[in-house]
Amino acid sequence: MNQKYLLIVFTLFINISIFGQNGEVLENQILQSKVLNKEVKYNIYLPPNYDTIKAYPTIYFLHGFGGNNNSPRTKAIIKQIDSLIINGSFPETIIICPNAGKSWYIDDYAGKEKYATMFISEFMPELKKRYALTKSSQKTVVMGTSMGGFGALRFTMLNPEEFGICVSFMGAISTKKQMVEDLEKYYQRFHAHLYGENLSPKERTNEVYVNNNALYIAEKVDVEILKSKKWYIQTCDDDFHSLPNAALHILFHQKNIEHEFRVTNGKHNKTCVDSSIPDALEFIKNNLTEEK
Repeated sequence: MNQKYLLIVFTLFINISIFGQNGEVLENQILQSKVLNKEVKYNIYLPPNYDTIKAYPTIYFLHGFGGNNNSPRTKAIIKQIDSLIINGSFPETIIICPNAGKSWYIDDYAGKEKYATMFISEFMPELKKRYALTKSSQKTVVMGTSMGGFGALRFTMLNPEEFGICVSFMGAISTKKQMVEDLEKYYQRFHAHLYGENLSPKERTNEVYVNNNALYIAEKVDVEILKSKKWYIQTCDDDFHSLPNAALHILFHQKNIEHEFRVTNGKHNKTCVDSSIPDALEFIKNNLTEEK
């Protein structure tokens, strides 16, 4: 093998190792929460050539009901964004995937699980100390599926100082009528620990429910706050939650709030979301690169 050929091979190797490497995923990191009096686990993705001197755009990815920080959907999103970053098709970004259990990212009615308080007052400030996260709300994205979509919408509306871009995939919001008419077995499975045990159907739509449901938060919050954010709302046409998402879309139109609204064919499942992810990531990319 001559020296010229060796030089070419060596150069290619260097280029691949520098420009083609993957980012790093740190799994099952721990924050000791005083609010929850327990450990909160999270996964974090650091882009290639992570530099602690920089301030990276940040995506908080919120898992769905029954999931956690290691769910397949969570890992798939990280892998997809990592591939785009490597190809130069997405800005270098940090992705944080917290474990929220079945909290729905709210403070429950009994004050036993104050997940929302923990997330805003402990989790986010601590991670900004540990990692090179942006301090700009306009470069901070909250994105989630199902229960995570519910949380993404809620966090953006109630904590506008923290988040500038919201992406909700088949967000599991509901109308009051749906909550009242829902079968008892479903209320017990998904919502009783949040809004109250042993409630009559009409009592389910209490203050805790209304104050945490994006459809009703949007009716009360300052419209200028809503207008200052970037919204991507996706739902599935055969989904129980398509009606409230459509109602939120209509409400946003009535209030002249710019947003993207996508209705995908299918039920409340992975297949329905998959086809929307590339479009949503392009939406995030465009809004991150627009902000200076």
